[in-house]
Amino acid sequence: MAMNEQIREMGETDLSKLSEYEQIPRKRDTAFFQEIAGKAPLFGKRKFYEPFENAKIVYPVVVQASYKLFSPGNINKAAVIVVLPITEKYIKDFASLHKIENILIAMRNNEMETPQSLAELVEDLNNPKSFIDCKIKGEDLGLENLQGAEFLVTTIYVSQLNLPDRMIPNNEVLPCLEFKDDKGPFYIPIHGKWYVKG
Repeated sequence: MAMNEQIREMGETDLSKLSEYEQIPRKRDTAFFQEIAGKAPLFGKRKFYEPFENAKIVYPVVVQASYKLFSPGNINKAAVIVVLPITEKYIKDFASLHKIENILIAMRNNEMETPQSLAELVEDLNNPKSFIDCKIKGEDLGLENLQGAEFLVTTIYVSQLNLPDRMIPNNEVLPCLEFKDDKGPFYIPIHGKWYVKG
């Protein structure tokens, strides 16, 4: 019991610490920017820095991950399935994101009926080898307050060495930078030192 309580305390975060880095284009003269961007090449610095200046900070909630990631560890690369808003107004609506998480888990576990529109997604949740990248709508989940809202369920990759206290946080929120290429958006987790509590 004491060990579990200690782990819960270790998983505490303070997401407000990231607020000063949310505005884009992002300033280059901060330790945060210098870490996420790294050293630019001698030529083409402007083009190199541009994605890091304009990458949005988003706040996905974990839907599914190995149980090992919820305790401190040293796993270098692990797949985590998350949900995040496409509709901007829900970007920090963690209550709604956790509701979606719980509904998807219930569908995966056959504890509630799965609508046809989500059948393929739920099937993929039951396949540990699946890479998921699926848009869903609030109405598909039966959530009246989310009518018209869109969300993305996707796979990201994390290293426990970069998570707060080397574990998924207690609130199950994994802040990421959103980059875009020809195939669409992709997400890189932000190092936990920037938002760990304390």
